[in-house]
Amino acid sequence: MGVSQLSVIFFAVGALACCAATSNHDVLPSFSSFIQRYGRAYSANSEEYSLRQKIYESRLLNVHHQNSQPGRLWDAAVNHFTDRTEDELLQLRGLRPMRTSNKAPGAVRAHKSSGQFLSQVRSTVLPDEISWAHLNAVKADNNQGGCGSCWAVATATMLGANAEISGVNRTFSAQELVNCVPNPHNCGGSGGCKGSTTELAMNWVVDQGLETESSTPYKGSDDTCGKTGTSLMSVDDHKYSAEQLEEMIAVGVHAVKQQHSTFPTFQGWERLPENEYQPLVSAVANRGPVAVSVGADGWSLYGKGVFDGCSKDSTIDHAVVLIGYGTDKESSQKYFIIKNSWGNSWGEDGTIRLLRHQQDDAYCGTDYSPADGTACDGGPSTVPVCGMCGILYDAVVPHFTKA
Repeated sequence: MGVSQLSVIFFAVGALACCAATSNHDVLPSFSSFIQRYGRAYSANSEEYSLRQKIYESRLLNVHHQNSQPGRLWDAAVNHFTDRTEDELLQLRGLRPMRTSNKAPGAVRAHKSSGQFLSQVRSTVLPDEISWAHLNAVKADNNQGGCGSCWAVATATMLGANAEISGVNRTFSAQELVNCVPNPHNCGGSGGCKGSTTELAMNWVVDQGLETESSTPYKGSDDTCGKTGTSLMSVDDHKYSAEQLEEMIAVGVHAVKQQHSTFPTFQGWERLPENEYQPLVSAVANRGPVAVSVGADGWSLYGKGVFDGCSKDSTIDHAVVLIGYGTDKESSQKYFIIKNSWGNSWGEDGTIRLLRHQQDDAYCGTDYSPADGTACDGGPSTVPVCGMCGILYDAVVPHFTKA
């Protein structure tokens, strides 16, 4: 069976999976019970059945190994990814965030400097814990399926959550972002289901606005863009230069040029400083959910607990939404709360808790494969990443006014 056919099955199963990941790690399900639970349609004695069974049995060993570790902080689980190939899991992540130059943020299209905003949030006393999990936008059962659209789903989820906080109950279309966001410099992939970035998505929103989910519902596949125009981010005229790209993705505040009638409370967005802890926790505590980039290799096994399974040298390859932070009562370990886009049957009701280090340099390493996971065309050969799974590396938050 071809990759495209597998992707169709993958999307359908992921979207329909209603059974929670197994919580009894002592008795793991057989392959036959697994395919019944998750509605797989593999023909017995076929080549694909044999392939999937071998993958599944190998992953069971990984689950058992993790759950047999004394003093572990997290449990692995059988879920709708347990029989997926590494290529299919890689497609799920579908992000290569952008590395900016060391230029000062003077090129940022801003109504105030990034430094002014950061000095304000850094002086704020932060709560010991915060969670935006109660928001409708966060509770939604978002499943990107077999499309590498994590960047689009994360952007739409973040916008919906922050709009809700500002008093506007409105959804945002991830599918429009998949269909429309131009990516001539191959940042995060080649665009659409083949990957892009939150920064480019937010430039589209600033420039073009964004329809609701009901007007352009999610399909989990590439489609034709319904918007045309002559502006920088339009699909008709998107051959922007490397210098323009640098401005579009720079650290700092990017203000809207004109208010969009469909959501006038939207003021713009901000890219937070790379690999800094305080601006990130300040943003999620004082503003709302933040889109972050992470290295998600190994996340497919996650069941529950505080995940600490990323090495310091993470390859950043997935976009998710930071919705809070806290401290685990049993282990006393501090954690971030992340809303993922793999369906609410995955993890802890669609979320994962990542181990939280409170110093910028407490858990830092290097992404040695930015060409595979972190670069636009002509990007650097390595980039520094900090925090569990590189969570401090790249973060974006929108600015809304109260309705």
